[in-house]
Amino acid sequence: MKKKRFYNNKKRNEKWTEQPQGRKISFADKYIDSGSGSDKYDKRRAKEKKPFFTRERFEAFLKNAVVVIGCFLIICVGYTVMDLYIERKAMPIAPSSDDVVADMNNVSLVLQCDRIEPMAMDGGVMLSAVMDEINDKGYTSVAFDLKRDDGTIGYDSGLATIDMYGAESSPAGDIGKSISEFLANDILPVGRISCYKDNVAASGDLTAGITINNKLYMDSDGNTYLNPDSQTTYNYIKGIIEEVKGMGVTVFILDNCDLPEDISGNYKDGFKILAEKLYNDFGSDIRLVEGVSVTISSDNAKAIQREWEEKTKDISGDNIIFNITAKDKNKVKDYLDNHSNINYSITE
Repeated sequence: MKKKRFYNNKKRNEKWTEQPQGRKISFADKYIDSGSGSDKYDKRRAKEKKPFFTRERFEAFLKNAVVVIGCFLIICVGYTVMDLYIERKAMPIAPSSDDVVADMNNVSLVLQCDRIEPMAMDGGVMLSAVMDEINDKGYTSVAFDLKRDDGTIGYDSGLATIDMYGAESSPAGDIGKSISEFLANDILPVGRISCYKDNVAASGDLTAGITINNKLYMDSDGNTYLNPDSQTTYNYIKGIIEEVKGMGVTVFILDNCDLPEDISGNYKDGFKILAEKLYNDFGSDIRLVEGVSVTISSDNAKAIQREWEEKTKDISGDNIIFNITAKDKNKVKDYLDNHSNINYSITE
């Protein structure tokens, strides 16, 4: 018996099968790998070799090189600026309160001094105002006259020679307490001494003053001078340093160490000769720097720069401090802090 079929071909493609989908099969379909569209025989085909250093690769390499070099320069400049800032803003080494004496001869000092009148060192209200200004303006130290250009003494001294000459004038109210306050607040006190230019002691003791034909020598401005070759002169300067050193001052500015040109060759004057004698007596307990006076009359940045460069172009040395009298000391300080790493004291 013939079995009955469950379906026949009468209505093929109409009833039992799905509608055709997709596209028609083409000859190239045999190269298609699992429908991914990649040619599995592509790796066997001969390909055109491209040069390694193409324009695109060169431009990419150049761009990366510029970025690396730029980063390197930024890091180098950053570290350099940081070192300069730290060096300028670092506080100079000051003696500690436990009587530990530093070797001051070997200390690298950066003196950025606000130069004040000795009368401001009263240990009270005036001193507080001075300290506020020092902190606000960014000074690291303070300079004050122990012996002024005219020979007067700016502190209350117990030296017999000063009393004999009557040299004391408008002294500091309490120099000892003021020095202690400076040190306690990390402010280095610096004493300035006008060494040979002196209108008081020179006339008060002719054995100490420079005389010509038994008459006191005077320069064109009427100033008299102490004799650098006189032991009396040396002991006078040494006594001032020794007395103030006992109050805590270890850095001293020796100013007016050179005599006028018309008599300089006749005496052993100059900073180096005097400093050598003092170091022989005090050793490494003190530090001496040579003062150079400069007046800046300009009050704008460009003019200050021109005037400064003109007046200091022939002056050099690691052991020099510029005693500056300025029309606008804040602008002069800004210029010095931004352009030079030098020692200075400024007053208006």
